[in-house]
Amino acid sequence: MFHFVTLGVITSPMEATNTYYIAKLKEDLSLKQRQNPHYSLRAYARDLGLHSSTLSQVLKGKRPLPLRSSTEVVRQLKLGPKEKTLFLESLFQSKTSLDQINLDKSEDRFMLDESYFKTIAEWEHYAVITLFDVEGFKPTTSEIAERLNIKENRAEVVLNNLMTCGLLKYDESSKLVKAHARLRTTEDVTSHALVESHIETLEMGKTKLDEIEVEFRDFSSMTVAIDLKKLTEAKTIIREFRQKMSALLRDGNKTDVYQLAIQFYPLTKIKK
Repeated sequence: MFHFVTLGVITSPMEATNTYYIAKLKEDLSLKQRQNPHYSLRAYARDLGLHSSTLSQVLKGKRPLPLRSSTEVVRQLKLGPKEKTLFLESLFQSKTSLDQINLDKSEDRFMLDESYFKTIAEWEHYAVITLFDVEGFKPTTSEIAERLNIKENRAEVVLNNLMTCGLLKYDESSKLVKAHARLRTTEDVTSHALVESHIETLEMGKTKLDEIEVEFRDFSSMTVAIDLKKLTEAKTIIREFRQKMSALLRDGNKTDVYQLAIQFYPLTKIKK
């Protein structure tokens, strides 16, 4: 559910000079040098666990930060949840590219944090926000209840929650609209709300297997042996795939709201 500055699709290492993770490294180095004018690039590389020549090339945009070093670098930078997500996402997207579908710029997607607990944890909130993209949708409790197959009082509670937390607002003509075109959540950051959301999605998926005809759904899985060193890149491709799906489906005559859930987890006991 990421880049906030001038990020988009990164197509070559030379374009990486505008990526969030490079900007964050430069910012951190400048603050350390402000505190200690004698603090060198070599000392900074040592503290990050990198070779000085590697760090120099990274800061110049001549090569991406090695993935194997990303965990230690993030730890040394002491990044918050949002910053960590943006840092790793910009790094990962400099490593992989599925095709030529253009992704949304990160600043076009508002990042939800734990303060939006209900919105993240309860599926109806995302569904109602997405209904605003459906052709002819009227944001009334009766229509929401009908479209999502929920009670009207539940629809009213969800609408009130979304307005209270600022995700829905009234425009100049007193029409209820989305406050942000697209939303996202943090990635690879422990979140109680996201755990609850994933549990709801899994439970709902089991129900939809029985309720929905096969031509209107797609459930698939595969079992594969992997090298754990490639796990980061695999997760990156999954995230990029989600964004590409969103880009593909953003146009057209929108009539329904769908949920895309990708499951990728170990069946064997991981040796840490």
